Amino acid sequence: MKWCRQLYIPALLFALVSCAKDDTPGGDLNGGYYGIYERTGGAVDTASTVRIVFVGSNFSGESQANVRPICNGNYVIAGDSINFTNLCSTPDAELLLVGKYLIRETGDSVYLSRLHELFSLKQ
Repeated sequence: MKWCRQLYIPALLFALVSCAKDDTPGGDLNGGYYGIYERTGGAVDTASTVRIVFVGSNFSGESQANVRPICNGNYVIAGDSINFTNLCSTPDAELLLVGKYLIRETGDSVYLSRLHELFSLKQ
């Protein structure tokens, strides 16, 4: 009977660890998100209010203040990264949400980050 209890404890620990919430989204982000965009490390640090809407694998959005605009396009989540592709005729260098970011989800908040840039969004 003692050996039986010794098997239950590791099985229980394994079950608890395997049920822990992963902070990387596994699929689409469907919904509207509001938050702050911050850029640091340049001659002037910037911050702006942003709104991004995700529908399936597509996104659109808007930014306020003196920050580049957010276009519309599609995105793909792979592991801990999200990659945005714009469908506007505006060159990528003139847009705010372009290319690859690290993505982290905590509760109803989503964080997109890369060197000197951070989107802090809440659904």
